[in-house]
Amino acid sequence: MNWEELYQHPLASALRAVFFQTEYTEYPHATHGGTLFIVKYGRRPYGVTCKHVLGDFDPNMLHVSARTELRPGQLSARIKNLGFANNLGGAAVGSDLGDLCIIEFADDLAPDFFGGTAYPIENKTVGSSAAEHDLFAIGISKDRSRLLPDGNFALCMLPLRDRGPTSDTLLRRASARYGEADFETITGMSGAPVFNLTKQVLCGMVMRGGFRDGLCEVRYLDVWHIIQLIHAIHVRALGAFYYS
Repeated sequence: MNWEELYQHPLASALRAVFFQTEYTEYPHATHGGTLFIVKYGRRPYGVTCKHVLGDFDPNMLHVSARTELRPGQLSARIKNLGFANNLGGAAVGSDLGDLCIIEFADDLAPDFFGGTAYPIENKTVGSSAAEHDLFAIGISKDRSRLLPDGNFALCMLPLRDRGPTSDTLLRRASARYGEADFETITGMSGAPVFNLTKQVLCGMVMRGGFRDGLCEVRYLDVWHIIQLIHAIHVRALGAFYYS
């Protein structure tokens, strides 16, 4: 599979821009940038993104569309709760885990609202990376992405290679050097899913990163930690204690 074909990867259809509804007819949506993606866990859809991309917007105005494309008058999935990891202990203290945000949708959301675009969380579809594994992150970069006339986004694809763990024990580092890049920042890629090409599984989500002198570096949260928070929300657990 070449890089152009990866734009048709199932994760691409799971992507959504982090947009908020406004009171202005001329500008119905606003954003600070950021990506979220839709997953399916235990027959329910959930949104996954970073807490910091919400910025100072009212979370109740978050607009999660049925498809990646954004069109005037398009319905938004009604949101029930935003879930975060609080009161962190152990290795999670001081980590980026508190920046993880899980979007829980209303119980009465139509089963086919997302039309099969949610990425399934199953044993065979997710997994952790190891150093030197080939990866890619796909999202909606403010610098590289643009809204096309048909409402679709021109997505941003970042080829990467896993470089191992970081000082934050919950994050991994990935990087790549680009000889010629048509972008200067990766703003907006926070919340983008990271896929492991070596193992053919979803392996995490971009939490932060940067681009300088042709070198792209990201820190991404291992998918295992994302699943733990989704599961806690799914079963209404008041806390979660686990080893990774």
